[in-house]
Amino acid sequence: MCELFGLCCNEKDRASRSLPIFGKKYSDANREGWGIAYYENHRAVLKKEPKKAKISKSFFETIEKAKSNIIIAHLRNPTRGAVCEKNCHPFKQSFQNKDWIFAHNGDMGDIPLHPRSLGDTDSEQVFNLLLDHIRSYQASGTIRGVYPGLIRGIKKVFREFGDGVLNFLMSDGSGLYAFNHYPEKPLYFLRKEKEYGGSSGDILSI
Repeated sequence: MCELFGLCCNEKDRASRSLPIFGKKYSDANREGWGIAYYENHRAVLKKEPKKAKISKSFFETIEKAKSNIIIAHLRNPTRGAVCEKNCHPFKQSFQNKDWIFAHNGDMGDIPLHPRSLGDTDSEQVFNLLLDHIRSYQASGTIRGVYPGLIRGIKKVFREFGDGVLNFLMSDGSGLYAFNHYPEKPLYFLRKEKEYGGSSGDILSI
């Protein structure tokens, strides 16, 4: 099953130590592709390749360039979808004037292809369905937040498509949402405090 990495900081930062370890340690078991997404001037930058991370020059070049409040990375071991760049995570969608990014670890089965999807993974279909549910929730009355809309979207995905495995990291550039539904593949959180105040954290799958 795939591996996830996330970083969320109150100031722009790099994962220049954590991400190389992540790629070298886990890419042998997740060799079908890698992806890194981060934010630059409030827009998502997405780099990915259907290649083992630790032998990819582009993977390590991207790590050096990625400086952001939020970074999401993924190493792919597919359960559905061809081995190609468009099926590598993270995925990106422009939604409500923001760039959203999403990476998934798990298997949600045979979900129909969504009109906005570029690839054929179950993961990208779930991403687009969650965005649809957020939009529907926010349009249902007075101003409503993203978080409760996302929670309702997750519940609807499970009701409609059964009890699959859905671990994911998702961001709109202002917050990082982490969801874990598979006890055998937990998400681990590491909090770091900088001397000048504030904190940064790496969310690691170990």
